[in-house]
Amino acid sequence: MGWKSFYPDWIYDQGLRNLYLLLPIVLLSSSYQGFDGMIMNGLQLLPSWQAEFDNPQGPVLGLLNSIQPVGALVALPFITWVVDKWGRRWSIVFGASWTIVGAILQASSKEIPQFVIARFLIGWGLAYTVVGSPLPLVELALPKHRGSVISYFPTVWYLGAIVAAWTTFGTRKIDNAWSWRIPSLLQGLPAIVQVVGVFFVPESPRWLISKGRGAEAKAILVKYHANGIEGNSLVELEYHEIKEAIATDQNYKARSNWLDLVRTSPNRRRIFITFFCGLFIEISGNGLVQYYLHSVLVSIGITSTATQTTINGCLSVYNFVVAVGASLFIERIGRRPLFIISTVGMLTAFILWTAFAARKSSLPLSFHQLHHKTTNYATGVLVSIFLCNGAYDIGWTPLYSYATELLPYEIRARGVTFQTGVLHAFGFFGTFVNPIGLENIGWKYYIVYIVYTFIELSVVWYFFVETRGYTLEQISIIFETPGLTWKQRRNMRASNNLTDPSVTTESGSSMHKDAAAVSEKQVDSQEKF
Repeated sequence: MGWKSFYPDWIYDQGLRNLYLLLPIVLLSSSYQGFDGMIMNGLQLLPSWQAEFDNPQGPVLGLLNSIQPVGALVALPFITWVVDKWGRRWSIVFGASWTIVGAILQASSKEIPQFVIARFLIGWGLAYTVVGSPLPLVELALPKHRGSVISYFPTVWYLGAIVAAWTTFGTRKIDNAWSWRIPSLLQGLPAIVQVVGVFFVPESPRWLISKGRGAEAKAILVKYHANGIEGNSLVELEYHEIKEAIATDQNYKARSNWLDLVRTSPNRRRIFITFFCGLFIEISGNGLVQYYLHSVLVSIGITSTATQTTINGCLSVYNFVVAVGASLFIERIGRRPLFIISTVGMLTAFILWTAFAARKSSLPLSFHQLHHKTTNYATGVLVSIFLCNGAYDIGWTPLYSYATELLPYEIRARGVTFQTGVLHAFGFFGTFVNPIGLENIGWKYYIVYIVYTFIELSVVWYFFVETRGYTLEQISIIFETPGLTWKQRRNMRASNNLTDPSVTTESGSSMHKDAAAVSEKQVDSQEKF
C-alpha cells in the first residue's frame, strides 16, 4: 500500500476533483442554517442584546425564536415551483438573497418588530436554499459517491453552529450593541459567497433534461464523470436512466395529487412514520438548549456571560464530533438500533436533568449550603444537557433523511415536503411554548419532556423499520407485503445477497417469500394499518 491509499479515489480523477471542490459552495446552505440555529441562542447570552430588547421573556422571547420557522412554512408551497421552474442554482440564489436582506435587517434592528420581520425573512430565504441545495448534491455526484456526498449536508450544519457560538464568545467583550450586531451581519457572509459562487457549480443534469436541454446535460456528465471522454459507458448509462426517470416522473405528475400520500395502506404506513420523523427531529428536547440555553443556565445559577458563551461553544463542537462519529456506524449497526439508542439516551438524560434541577430548586437559603450545593447540582444539570444532546446526535442528526428512504419514487418529493412542513410547524410550536413553560413552572416543565420522550421511544420501538441493506426499490417489500403486523414489518431484514430473488424480484410471491423469513403466520387483512 502506498501513500495514495490514504486519500479518496476521486482526488486522482481530474473531472471529479474539479466537481467536488465546487460542491462546498452548495453545502454552505446547511452551514448558515446551522449558524442561524445557534445565533439566537448566542444572542440571548449577550447583555447588550438583552438590554436592546428589554430582556424579552415568555411569549415575546418565544415569538423572536419561533417566527423563523413561520417564514419557512409560508415559503413551503412555492419552493417546488421555484426549484423546478428556474433550476437548482437560481433557487439557491433566491433564498440566499433573502437571507442577506434578513441579516442586514436583523443587525440594524432597534425595535422588536423589525427584529421579528428580519427573522421571518431569514426563515423564508433558508427554506429555498435548504430544500434546493441537496438536489444538485445528489444529482451531480458520481453514483458510487452519492451517499457520502449527501451525508455531508446535515453534518456541516454543526460547522455553522460552531462558528455562531464562538463568534458570540468572541464579541461578548464588546461593550456596546456591536457585540450582537456583528454576529447578525456574519450570517449574511456565506449567503453572499453562494450568490457569487454558485454559478461556478454546474446545473443539475436532471433539471436540464427535464427542460429539453439534453445536450447540455450530457456535456456536464461527460466533463465531470468521464474527464471529457465522449462515449463513456457510465455516462451513457447515467444519461439514459435520467431520461427514462424524467419521462416516468412527468407521466406520473400529470395524474397524481397529494392524496396519493394516504390513498393506499402501504403509503399510509410510510407517511405515518414520515410524520413522526418530522416531529421527533424538531422536538426531542434539543430545542431547549438550541434556543433557550441562556434561560436554562440562569435557572441553575450560571449567570456569567463568559461561562455561558464558553458552554455554548463547547456544546456546538461536542455535537459536531458525536454526529460525525455516529454517521460512521449507520451501515454497520443499522437505522433502527441507532434510533432506539438515541431515544433511550435522551430519556435517561432528561430524568437526570429533571432530578438535578429539582434538587437545586429545593435547597434552603443558607448561604454556605446554597453556594456549595448549587455548584454540584448545576454541574449535574450541565452534564445532563451534554448527555441529552449527545444522545440526539447519535440517531436523529445522522438519520435526518431516513424518511426519504421509506418513500417510493413517485411520492418521494411530496413526502419530503410533507415532512418539512411537519418539522417547521412543530418547530414554531416548540420554540414558542418552551420559554412560556420554563418561565411559569420552572424545572417541572422538564417532566413534560420525560413523558414526551417516553412516547417518542414507544413510537420508534414499535413502528420504525430497518432499511439497512435494502436498495431504495427493495424497501417497498417492508410496507407492501400484505397481511403483516407491525412487529413482523419492523423485524424484516435484507438478505446479505442483494441478488437474492426473494429480495430483488417485484413479483408478489417473492415478497411473500421474504416476509415468510421473519414470520410463521400472516394476520387477517383487517389488521393492516
